[in-house]
Amino acid sequence: MTTTGGTPVTAAVAAEVSKLWSLRAHRRAVLAAPVVGAAVAVLLCATVPATTGRALAEHSPADLVATSLLGVDAAAVVLLVVGAATVGVEYSTGMIRATLTALPRRGRFLAARAAAVGAAALGAGLLSAAAAFAAGQLVLAAAGLPAVSPLEPWVLRALGGTALTVPFLALAAVFLAVVLRGTTGGVVGALVLLALPAPVRWGPDAWQGVVLGVLPSEALHSLAGLTAADAPFRLPAAAAAAVLLGWLVPLYGAARAALSRRDA
Repeated sequence: MTTTGGTPVTAAVAAEVSKLWSLRAHRRAVLAAPVVGAAVAVLLCATVPATTGRALAEHSPADLVATSLLGVDAAAVVLLVVGAATVGVEYSTGMIRATLTALPRRGRFLAARAAAVGAAALGAGLLSAAAAFAAGQLVLAAAGLPAVSPLEPWVLRALGGTALTVPFLALAAVFLAVVLRGTTGGVVGALVLLALPAPVRWGPDAWQGVVLGVLPSEALHSLAGLTAADAPFRLPAAAAAAVLLGWLVPLYGAARAALSRRDA
């Protein structure tokens, strides 16, 4: 068991996991995320004819799978709220003082909190991706269309890559909530990261390919194989993973610095 003086790292992580699951609201939100993802997937797939003007049968299987997996974004919103709230609640109630007294190594506290939230969000993300995909296939079956096998390599990549949206945004929300000392700041900041591609697409075409490629949402799409093959901002999987780390590592550093330079 790794230690660096004082409380063992594994004990710190275990304490954060216990704290996360001991709150009924957090526990229910994590468990509800796959249900939310599936419900949104059904809604989006069922309304494809109305929103696109084309029948479901006129869309490719890949397009319909991608549509159903948009439900994972809804699940990610649930988990980013949980991530931000794990920090915001402690600041609003003053519990953060007790937490940092019990675990004075603030970097260890932040890493343990990130590990607990990240693990819960990853599990919820995988379940949400599976539930959203299954819900979309049910809509296709109800319309008399053939189902897509979940064992197809491109489907497995889409499920795995999309699932990572949930822990990415949950961790971003944790770090931003620490920097901004509250749930609202963490939630709003993480939602801004999710929505960044929209305003960029309004800009000149000349720089969209460069800017979109370094935004987390598009990096996640590239990782999942959901970006169009001819899109200028499509990234190889390794580059997409590097982009995501390029966002999370500075956010972690900012949160670590904020904890170090101020009192709780």
